[in-house]
Amino acid sequence: MVKAMIYSVDQQDAPKRITIGSDAYDSIHQALSDRLKELESQKRLAFSTDFTV
Repeated sequence: MVKAMIYSVDQQDAPKRITIGSDAYDSIHQALSDRLKELESQKRLAFSTDFTV
């Protein structure tokens, strides 16, 4: 785990967060996919509130 943390910091564009372990990756991926699906379901409503100045 420490090697992964050091490796991530040494990257040119170091990530703000790192995911340690496949179970953590799978859980985070599912949660973000669910959030994106929810956002996409609101696209029509969000765009309907735009107006031109």
